Amino acid sequence: MEQLTDILAWLRFSDPWWLLLLPAVGGYALFRWFVGRRQHPGVLFPGVARLRREKLAVNPVAGVLPATLRWLAFAAGVLALAGPRAPIPASDLASNGIDLMLALDVSESMRQRDFDGKSRFDAARDAAREFIDSRPADRMGLLLFSGGSFTSCPLTLDHDLLDRLVEAIEPGVIREPGTAIGMAVLTATNRLKASESGEKVLVLLTDGENNAGEVGPATAARLASQQGIRIYTVFAGRNSPPLPADSTAASALRPGRADLAEMARVSGGRTFSADDPLGLSRTFRDIDRLEKTRLVGRRQGRTAELYPWLLMAAGLMLVAEMALSSTRLMRIP
Repeated sequence: MEQLTDILAWLRFSDPWWLLLLPAVGGYALFRWFVGRRQHPGVLFPGVARLRREKLAVNPVAGVLPATLRWLAFAAGVLALAGPRAPIPASDLASNGIDLMLALDVSESMRQRDFDGKSRFDAARDAAREFIDSRPADRMGLLLFSGGSFTSCPLTLDHDLLDRLVEAIEPGVIREPGTAIGMAVLTATNRLKASESGEKVLVLLTDGENNAGEVGPATAARLASQQGIRIYTVFAGRNSPPLPADSTAASALRPGRADLAEMARVSGGRTFSADDPLGLSRTFRDIDRLEKTRLVGRRQGRTAELYPWLLMAAGLMLVAEMALSSTRLMRIP
């Protein structure tokens, strides 16, 4: 109740001048009611008691119901025109999950279309959004990297916001050329190390090898491991054979794949290929088996538009008024 009071107290209108119609509507409704009582034609009927016994008489309150619905619908329409907006304050969200950062490669090479007509980035983005939807109890954050890296979204339980951010990303958002995988891992480590969760996870999607930044992937992975962070690496590309699940053949792979395998091994995670849907699903199931820790997150405050609900209510009241006026509560004349 206190939260509802706060929302009503901070109610705002985008076009408040429409509200001036409300007193006019109320005054006109009262005028019609008083004038109608004196001037409305009627027929004297000698047997009202018999009508009541036959249940044909209308309750006086029910008799004015159609007109009341009609005027209420008009008032709801006026309120909708005023564009009411109600602030929804920030609130605590209880969750039973892990803390997880998604690191997405946004370098120009991710534009290459070798995923059945889709670009590497589109495939990685689809996998990331699917992953967000499959983990509703986890606090998640989003990190973007190419030659540099930055946190697009800190750890949050507001997955709707996170999904919208992921959907809006395109390659090239970071102008620094290259692929700094090691720096991306360090940035994610800084975000995760202060977490109270017993399980901290980094899921990193890339299509290349580390060729930028001052810290190598293996060194960054060891630093992450010291903070209790498990790294799952996902390679997005089709220019090399699928990576074995046990990663024992990493030395036979090109340097980029070998670095991803080593990062996963050092941190206690696993490495997969994004061109293998089964491997990606195994990644999700593996993360799902992690021990859950009680977390409390914060849902960001936002503004709710109320006019659709008012228009819906006005429409329903008009339909009800027409139905009653044409059936049980029909007036003749």
